[in-house]
Amino acid sequence: MKVSLSIFPSLVTAGNLFCGFYAVICAFQIKIELSAWFIIASAVLDAVDGKVARLTKSSSRFGVEYDSLADVVSFGLAPSILMYILFADRLGFIATSICFLPLLCGSIRLARFNVQLVGFDKDHFVGLPIPIAAITLSSFVLFSLYFYNTALYFPYPMLLLIVTVSGLMVSTIRYAIMPDLSFHGTWQQKRIMIIIGIVVILVILFPRQILFPLSMVYILSGLVWLFGGRNSGSNKGDSPVESKS
Repeated sequence: MKVSLSIFPSLVTAGNLFCGFYAVICAFQIKIELSAWFIIASAVLDAVDGKVARLTKSSSRFGVEYDSLADVVSFGLAPSILMYILFADRLGFIATSICFLPLLCGSIRLARFNVQLVGFDKDHFVGLPIPIAAITLSSFVLFSLYFYNTALYFPYPMLLLIVTVSGLMVSTIRYAIMPDLSFHGTWQQKRIMIIIGIVVILVILFPRQILFPLSMVYILSGLVWLFGGRNSGSNKGDSPVESKS
């Protein structure tokens, strides 16, 4: 029996979905750090499934839809539940409403992503990608646990961060994508690859310390581009790409 190559990226997406599902379970079990790690694991798998789809030449509309459904759970529901558990005893309905924002804005972003889909290639993101928003919130939890031995040492900055990343997801601010790089490319491409390699090594060695600052640098980059005028102009390249919502 011949097996379609499209099953391979779908299996990776299923892994993403499982990690998001288990992150929710861990949050309800008050395993806060483990929940944050599973959200980050979902983001890693989300990055991989698009690469697998390209390698197997099996990019499809089904893959886009399935990936978006998985992302709603992993990067919308899971971070919202994690934030809710953290703030369960603080501020009541206000905090609960704010904790709902990653799920609300993330689902809106993914719906917009699917409606605007006209191809599988682009040169930038429109709005903050939902995996980056989820990584930012999760890495802030890990950052606080590492330096202050508590996940909620900064409750009000955390609430502000939730509102900020949620708003950026549904904004039209442009964010850079990871360029296609090769050691056979130009010297500039090789230099970028070296820098990315160093960053990846640092993240692997010091994830609790590095992930949150890196996420903030990426978030701020979009605002720098906005005020620098680079977000103006034509909408060329606004078409989304699978697994890069």
